[in-house]
Amino acid sequence: MSEHSTTEQPAAPADGKNKSKAKEIEEGKSMAILAYIIALIPFFAGDKKNKFVRFHAVQGMNILIIAVGYSIIASILSSILGGIFLGGCLNAWSYWVTGQSSGGMCNPGLYGIISFIVWIPAIIIGIIDIIGLISAINGKEKEVPILGKFKIIKE
Repeated sequence: MSEHSTTEQPAAPADGKNKSKAKEIEEGKSMAILAYIIALIPFFAGDKKNKFVRFHAVQGMNILIIAVGYSIIASILSSILGGIFLGGCLNAWSYWVTGQSSGGMCNPGLYGIISFIVWIPAIIIGIIDIIGLISAINGKEKEVPILGKFKIIKE
């Protein structure tokens, strides 16, 4: 009889906790997925008590903030580069029309290459967002690579 009393069995609360977590994930999965598509809805209207939804909503908002910030910077940079590399193209056109030269550089090929390079991080941000989406679909709370380290909004 003493042998049976010393045998350890899994505690009921741990099993209940796993079932509770699985239920939480299942209930919040659609909102967690939505966090990577339209981040504002799960962040502001999602279940604040559901930790799975909250985790992905915060990650989705952080990605959104970084993406918007980078888009603003890239747009300004592209506009400046466009003025530098394409300003001469307008001048060349005005020369053909008016016969007067105002100088300037016209290199649309170089502008295209540099503009593409400027937007490569935006493509990477999109790929990272898809990685987060896959994590939510699989029911995992896994930080996205690179951007997961930036905690603009905390849980």
